[in-house]
Formats: sequence, structure tokens, C-alpha cells
Amino acid sequence: MASFRTTITVGGKQFDTLSDILPDKGNMEILFIAKTPAIVSVEAGHYFQGKQGTMFWNRLSEYNILKVPNGMFADECLSSNKYGITDIVKAPRNYGNEPLDEEYKSGLQRILAIINTFKPKVIVFIYKKVLDNIVRLNFGVQTKSNYGFNPQLEKYFSSKVFVFPMPGTPCKAEEAVKSMTALKNLLNDK
Repeated sequence: MASFRTTITVGGKQFDTLSDILPDKGNMEILFIAKTPAIVSVEAGHYFQGKQGTMFWNRLSEYNILKVPNGMFADECLSSNKYGITDIVKAPRNYGNEPLDEEYKSGLQRILAIINTFKPKVIVFIYKKVLDNIVRLNFGVQTKSNYGFNPQLEKYFSSKVFVFPMPGTPCKAEEAVKSMTALKNLLNDK
């Protein structure tokens, strides 16, 4: 089993985090953008190992967007599906510890470089607040995004923009089903 745990230095400070998971070459189907690695995930060496994180993987599996063989971690299956994952901020934090505005701004520059290199069909923001903060701070957009696809934001990312209906958020069940079905249908229309 692979481990994605790595050590990086930012601003002279060294810390353990999770490395980005990106395809070796070619364009990407999905780039998942998270907020920051959870400490429990860094310790495990795999993305989304906390309670809410496992709900993320379960929802992808429920809609057949990501199939995970028994005995494997879900993030080990990303590259083979032409999917990738990164965080807006690489410094791990506990739940509820929000990144600073400057971290959102600098993180976006790194993410835009990934988008430019891999040209994902869809950018999936795992947390609505991350997308709302990015577009407010970097593009001056004051309106809030919606769960599911946000065509009004495509011009900023040169890709389709999707907000994941994470269980436990204010997203209503019908809206989550509609959004996830739309994502599944887009990916099946290859």
C-alpha cells in the first residue's frame, strides 16, 4: 500500500503533510480540491481518513465515480482513473481551524498551475466555503456558489466547477442526488 505522507518546508517551517496525487501525464478527468489535510489523515498517510472524509469517499463510491477494490485506500485509485487531489493549503489542521486569507490567495496560485498543466474536465471543490473564499479573495466575486455545477465560475478556472454535496452540510438530500447524478453523467459522457 502506498502512503502519500511527505514532509515539506514553507516559510522556513517544516511539517508533515500529504503530497498532491496527480496523474503521471495527460489531461485529468477530475481535480478534487480540499481545504487542508486533517492531522488524522496525515498520520495515516491517506486523504480523508476522518469521519467526514470517509463520507466523501463513500459518496463517490455510491455514484460509481470511484471504484475502490477491497483492501485499498480510495486515494490509491485516483491516478488510475485520471483523477487528482490537492489542498488549497498544505499545512495540516484540525477540524474548524480555517486557513488565513493570505493562505487562500497563495494556495490558488499553486492550484491554477496544476489546472494549467493537467486541464481537468471538472474541478470539484470538496467544501463550498473553500470555493467561496477563493473567488471572493482572488476574483472579487461576492455571490455564493451552489452545490453541484457552477457554470458562472468556469471562466476563472478554464474547467467545469462543481461543489461537492458533502454529507453534514446544509445541502438538501434532493439537491445532493441531483448534483451527484449530474457529475456522474458528465463523467460517463467521455
